[in-house]
Amino acid sequence: MFSYAPPANLDDLAGRPTRAAFLNAWHAHIKGDFDREIANAPLFFSEVSNSATSADLPVAWNAFPLALKRRHPNDTVARWNAADQLGTTDLSTNGTPLPMPFRRQDEYCEWFAYPSSDGQSIGRIVFTAEAPEYWIELARHDFDRVVELYQRHVSSQVVPDDLRLKQDISFGNGVLKKGTYNPYNAWNASQGVMHLTHPANTLGAEINLAARATVPRKDVTGKRITEARRLACGSNFGDPNRSSDPNIGLGVNLTAFSAATGATPQSITLANPVALYIDRIAPGVITDENDNPLPGWFKIVRGTTGRGLMAVLEPPAGATFGLDKVQVLGRKLTHGGQVAEQIQMVLYAKTASLGHPAPPLESCVAHCCRPDTPIPTDQVNLAHTEASDSCSGATPKDAFPELTGGAAGPAGAGGPAAAPALKPSRKLTRLASDG
Repeated sequence: MFSYAPPANLDDLAGRPTRAAFLNAWHAHIKGDFDREIANAPLFFSEVSNSATSADLPVAWNAFPLALKRRHPNDTVARWNAADQLGTTDLSTNGTPLPMPFRRQDEYCEWFAYPSSDGQSIGRIVFTAEAPEYWIELARHDFDRVVELYQRHVSSQVVPDDLRLKQDISFGNGVLKKGTYNPYNAWNASQGVMHLTHPANTLGAEINLAARATVPRKDVTGKRITEARRLACGSNFGDPNRSSDPNIGLGVNLTAFSAATGATPQSITLANPVALYIDRIAPGVITDENDNPLPGWFKIVRGTTGRGLMAVLEPPAGATFGLDKVQVLGRKLTHGGQVAEQIQMVLYAKTASLGHPAPPLESCVAHCCRPDTPIPTDQVNLAHTEASDSCSGATPKDAFPELTGGAAGPAGAGGPAAAPALKPSRKLTRLASDG
């Protein structure tokens, strides 16, 4: 029988009595996410009922937040510093504000630079692509094992109470109760990193994005949209300012419904095990002060090559110097963001021919607004808004007028009638504290 496996086929509960129940729960969790998305996406499917037959199809993007690169195009230190600053998100369950910390690293890769023993430089940098849902489910079944893994990968000083919620918080479509695992604990935010914290960096968001991206879109002239950022702007998935979402969306869209004349639609799914991965860092990027490559200094410690969930940059056993003597592309290492800019992320999709007819091109349900400046659109961050909302304020200009006819609104108000929108993606609304 088909079962969804943990990311990268991790077996964190090998030999423990909690293993079987956890694996069953994890399968049910992922299947539930798929089931919720399939109703509105006829080409998106779950392998529980149909078998994907293709090889794994990779979709890649860069690990550093593209929105921060656009915000600081000429000041690398400023954007590296910005990536290291924590934001907060309100996870209240009763209307009373309850801010919880998250990293502003929104490309499904987050990192933390641990200080050296003398506190004068960086001792190691840890990068993670691990979904919070995995850790929440793991803790439900074996909290003691979660503590052990934190002690191994984060700090030997971690104690159980450090990882428990002091109050109920909202998470996704549910509530995490007081006394259960806290995915925003200090050892995973201000004092270290174990898994992803950004509200958009979840497996549920990935599955949501992939499903919605199967819908082919057209502009007001009837022409199909086949450019990544335009598709993200015209659709109701993800964030058009990221590197990940537009690339994932277009990759899924063109794979499910090729732009080639006469192509047969393919039903598409996310390859099992479902996850987002650290793929690789280019060889020769990490060097010593004499530009000699340092193989073995950047290594995957959870997951496998091409499917990395956690990677560490640190001196290997026997090294005669530390990261204070390391360079990234010839520049002294000072920030984790320097390394993140050289990391490629990846997810894997699979397809099958299940006999679905070609879907119709659908009108755009959203568009993007931009500042009225001479800076090219691909170099500025955009405001993603519903098709019926006009551009105004700090973003008064339509970034791609062809999506909704140059002015948002119903027929008779400067543009064509907008297609009925699906329930908005959980990532459509920007976090106020995320800048």
